[in-house]
Amino acid sequence: MSSSSDLIRAKQRLFGCELSPNDNRNLQRFNVWCLVWAIAFVAATLAFARGGVAPFSPAAWLLVVVPTVAAVQTLRAYHHFLREADELQRKIHLEALALGFGVGILFMMSARLLSRAGLPELDVNDGIVVMALTFAFGIWRASRRYA
Repeated sequence: MSSSSDLIRAKQRLFGCELSPNDNRNLQRFNVWCLVWAIAFVAATLAFARGGVAPFSPAAWLLVVVPTVAAVQTLRAYHHFLREADELQRKIHLEALALGFGVGILFMMSARLLSRAGLPELDVNDGIVVMALTFAFGIWRASRRYA
């Protein structure tokens, strides 16, 4: 048994449905851009946090532009994946996006009110993490339902 067929079986057990070879390629391209974006974002955040970058300097602008370009490429890769995916994959991702967006908005609005009520204020990244995790859960849940 080859390792690629083992990987496909593992994905089917996790998601409950099979991706076409084209969907796999498009999803891997999206995953690579996600990783590039995450690395660029963390690197820029650390560079700014350490205070070694002067405001409005070329280095500061570069630390903003590189993660932003990676983010745009990530969105383009995801859009490409969705555009070429079959109807079932689009439905799964639409449901997951709706769930992630809805829970994220609910979390951020509630967190804002809780901070006004006296609890510590959360960072915007906290809401993004909630959205991303809920989106991943939504893909898993919808994939299992339609398998």
